[in-house]
Amino acid sequence: MNKADIDVIVRQVAAPADHGNSWKEAGLVWARSGWAQRVRGCFAGIICLLSGVTPAAAQSVDLRLDQLQILGSHNSYRPYPSPLIREAIQSASARAWPLLAYGHPPLESQLELGLRQFELDVAPDPQGGRYLRPYEAAGKEVRTLMSAPGAKILHSPVNDYETHCLTLRTCLEIFRRWSEAHQGHDPVVILINARDFTADGPARPAVRFDAAGLNALDEDILSVMGSERLITPDNVRGNRASLREAVRAGLWPRLEAARGRFVFILDGSAEHANLYRENHPSLAGRVMFAWYGEEDAEASAFNIQDPVREEERIRRLVREGFLVRTRADSGMAEARSKDRGRMAAAIRSGAQLVSTDLYPGVPDPEGLRFVQSFEGPYVRCNAVTARCP
Repeated sequence: MNKADIDVIVRQVAAPADHGNSWKEAGLVWARSGWAQRVRGCFAGIICLLSGVTPAAAQSVDLRLDQLQILGSHNSYRPYPSPLIREAIQSASARAWPLLAYGHPPLESQLELGLRQFELDVAPDPQGGRYLRPYEAAGKEVRTLMSAPGAKILHSPVNDYETHCLTLRTCLEIFRRWSEAHQGHDPVVILINARDFTADGPARPAVRFDAAGLNALDEDILSVMGSERLITPDNVRGNRASLREAVRAGLWPRLEAARGRFVFILDGSAEHANLYRENHPSLAGRVMFAWYGEEDAEASAFNIQDPVREEERIRRLVREGFLVRTRADSGMAEARSKDRGRMAAAIRSGAQLVSTDLYPGVPDPEGLRFVQSFEGPYVRCNAVTARCP
């Protein structure tokens, strides 16, 4: 990889992604300017007006968190791939490219569009430098970030590593700054998708999240966001015997109490979940919720990706007080077939967290001209779990 290729990647990390390369070529100066912030805000506002969406959940009743339905993005950190990355993906697997031909504008732009649920893929890097190779010719600031210990943000270290924010901490700082500038905002839910990677040559051994790595995720979230901005398992459980008992008793915070705050959910393997609750029964003292079995003391949220096949199960769980995350589309299949059935099933199911790659305002370099309709505000009353006005 030459320096010109590196420059393209670094500009994508720092500057907004759009249908073409014009924003990327503008570089850091424009991306950080006041004018850029105004234009992005205006663009988001226009999209919201045209789609009939209002960012805030203006409700006449004070709903609980589990009585909301929230639209969000899948792999929120990932821009539409540059030609370099597209070529790398296609070289590895021509059949994979159509599934990966999506991308998002910067996190700030997604927030301005009204999205309130996000997903960050975190890769363990306890020693630092595990994912430095694509950035070896980058500037000092980027090389320093990638060389330091701490979780990095990427989809694949080999051929799909472009991101709007290089590290978990830099992503969190974006959310914190936005929150500080938007006091009293609707609650934001962030999935922390823990990724383990196999060896990629002798210089890049296999790396997995162990107990120390999961503890480090908690520490990063607490130190960047601050406890006052978090809704944690302890906040929900209160004096109940278990987290499961609390959520089934309807003890999720109400909207007014949740404003200005964030919910983090560990989105990992069963091994990650078991490590995360070790010595933390009912996730006592933990920062994040996580996926567990229905009968587990830590049960509070579920990741059920197909709302068409599992609509009834989702409906049952949300009525019992659990949070459910589902997906309105996958692998761009719905965009190519112009199928909105999966989104309709997601809405009908009452899943509180609905992820999509195809919201109004998302880049469309493939020219598919398809967006999903959430049929109203992006944070709104959930007709399955509440009596809506």
